Amino acid sequence: MKPVTLMRTSSVFLAGAFLLAVVAGAQQVRQKAQQTVKPRASAYDPNRDMVLEGTVLKYTENSSVPPLGAHVTVETSSGPVDVHLGEARFLKFNKFTLTEGGSVKITGQNVSYGQGTTFLARIIQQGRQALALRSVNGAPLWLAGARAQRGGVQKSQQAGAL
Repeated sequence: MKPVTLMRTSSVFLAGAFLLAVVAGAQQVRQKAQQTVKPRASAYDPNRDMVLEGTVLKYTENSSVPPLGAHVTVETSSGPVDVHLGEARFLKFNKFTLTEGGSVKITGQNVSYGQGTTFLARIIQQGRQALALRSVNGAPLWLAGARAQRGGVQKSQQAGAL
């Protein structure tokens, strides 16, 4: 072989070996990262939804207890539960009212928040009224409601299943 051809072949071979080493190293880093990353406990998981049934003890439009927004305290068979409903204006906009002493059924889940957990309502029902507060994946619907009031969301985007 000529020295020039030998040099080119060697260069191509070394470049290929270097490329393989880089790819293999990146793959090992990704595998280690996947092993150490744990799913966020605070993420809303639709498979963990549960239903609370009880009596409304207290409704607060603007709670000072995080997460901020409307809260309802529900007396259940296992004791009182503080439930985050979201933005009080969303409830008013949808003409949803809560009456102390009234029976409610709330679908949602406990989610890690700050140092503890909070029950996030996804759907709330009282009597013949029902209102979806969050999407199936836990995204707040009151944010879309605020855009709708300003004319930023089309009707097809507002529709959602309970």
